[in-house]
Amino acid sequence: MPGKRDRVSVTKAEEAFTVIRRQIERGRLAGGAKLTLQSLSDEMQMSLTPIREALRMLQAHGLVEYRPHHGHVVTRYSIPRAEEIYLLRETLEPLATRLASERATAGELEEIRGLHEEFRAAAEKEDGEQGVIVDLNALWHRTVYEAAHSAFLDEFIDRLWTGVPYQAIWFIHRRHRSVDDHAAVTDALLSRRADEAATAMLDHIERGKMATIQHLRAIGAPET
Repeated sequence: MPGKRDRVSVTKAEEAFTVIRRQIERGRLAGGAKLTLQSLSDEMQMSLTPIREALRMLQAHGLVEYRPHHGHVVTRYSIPRAEEIYLLRETLEPLATRLASERATAGELEEIRGLHEEFRAAAEKEDGEQGVIVDLNALWHRTVYEAAHSAFLDEFIDRLWTGVPYQAIWFIHRRHRSVDDHAAVTDALLSRRADEAATAMLDHIERGKMATIQHLRAIGAPET
């Protein structure tokens, strides 16, 4: 999932995967944009082999499609797809938050609190760099879900986050609302109020869903 801290060494292919994925998430590579091996290789100063493997990984995550006679392109997303993904997020992420309130170590709770403060400070800067704000948002979410200590749940949520990679396009405009939402979840987690933490996360995701659907309609995304 976007924002996860690097804890192990990565291969060149994984590095390329992360770079391309981040460009998609931040809207620098729009839906339908063509991705060529040579241009990506030149841009990242890597050989073709890791770039080719990175494109396979992106395709497996649903971020990139391969079209015969055309090559790899960034996936375009429909409104029904976004609605389905958010339905699953509304189920799994509050569950992970509830488990985190019960299972998180004191160190993990302190990390969640610290990341919330970093996110709040970045979001309050009117001239703040959008990519930093987006990354801190994702990292806070990742840290909460990892604190649930459920490998399967963590993997499922990771796939869902890559299923709707365009949130950075509209997220910057609702960052102040997200600061308040994160504060509610963080406070409940620190006090280990499981029900309250889960409900606050659900409310946060539902607001994100409404903003995403509104954005997709505004840009003319398919309704089917």
